[in-house]
Amino acid sequence: MNNIAGNIKSLRKEKGLSQEQMAERLHVTRQTVSAWERGVAQPGLDTLEEIAQALEAEPERLLYGGQSGRQKPAYRAVSFWPVMGVLLLYFIMVFWILPIPMFALLGNGGHGDTVFILCGQIFLSILVMFCYCALKDFIQNREFYDQSEEQEEEK
Repeated sequence: MNNIAGNIKSLRKEKGLSQEQMAERLHVTRQTVSAWERGVAQPGLDTLEEIAQALEAEPERLLYGGQSGRQKPAYRAVSFWPVMGVLLLYFIMVFWILPIPMFALLGNGGHGDTVFILCGQIFLSILVMFCYCALKDFIQNREFYDQSEEQEEEK
């Protein structure tokens, strides 16, 4: 709300109105409009609504500026590739690097269950990856989802 004065002035100029024309629409003096635009005086909340109607703009635009007040949050996609990189490092560590000292210590027996364990770990890793990405997506885009829920409730 720091730049209400600048927002009033820019909206007035955008509509092609002089200070006198705007003062006539609001039933105030030109000096009052000038004081608002210079930041010497602040219009009240009721007056802000009247100014917004006179300028055919949303009250939020007077308060916050910009094209339509506060901008709607945008959806930001979540990439699962960094998670895939972590999983790849995990499998390199578990199945290529750690077995070397294990085979040296324990010998080469017991390879029958290795494929079953590997498939189970791959499945769990993929499940963890998708859960992580879904949670990260929800946290990162919380404002976007909240706004979507509000729009559905209004309908």
